[in-house]
Amino acid sequence: MLSDNQALKSHLETIEQARTFLQHISLHAYQKVMAPYVASSAGAHMRHVIDHYLALKQGAKEGVVDYNQRHRDSDAAHSTTSALQAWDDIESWLVSVYQNDMHTRLTVLSETSVKELYVDEVSSTLGRELLFVSSHAIHHFSLLAIIVSLQGQTTPSLFGVAPSTATYQRTHA
Repeated sequence: MLSDNQALKSHLETIEQARTFLQHISLHAYQKVMAPYVASSAGAHMRHVIDHYLALKQGAKEGVVDYNQRHRDSDAAHSTTSALQAWDDIESWLVSVYQNDMHTRLTVLSETSVKELYVDEVSSTLGRELLFVSSHAIHHFSLLAIIVSLQGQTTPSLFGVAPSTATYQRTHA
């Protein structure tokens, strides 16, 4: 089991991956849609990840996390500078929230049907939802790596790699 400092450090690693990506991608590459292979830009994926963190941040204040709240027209989808600012804000919030109880109870709302409007409601905790948004971010980072590879660019070797995969790779190297 991780101490709070170790857990916080692991979450900050996810934020650092996002920052590194944003600092090394051109604005053109960030905005480009690589159709027919991927239906949205790197910026749209980054904005989507940021939206999940923002939903959790808002939900931690109110007790209800609504992952359906999206900011599809956000500047973070089109501007690496805006996305970097959003990650700075998320980091500040994350550092402050680790001074609180990770067992804080939350109600989580999320749409679960593509055929009709259905919003599922479940109980969770702040700590569990932080695990979710971090894992969700890493999943999308792997998609970002694919998007930039289609543009002939590379990302750091561990960008978008799940922590359990990295552990497996270290022990089987």
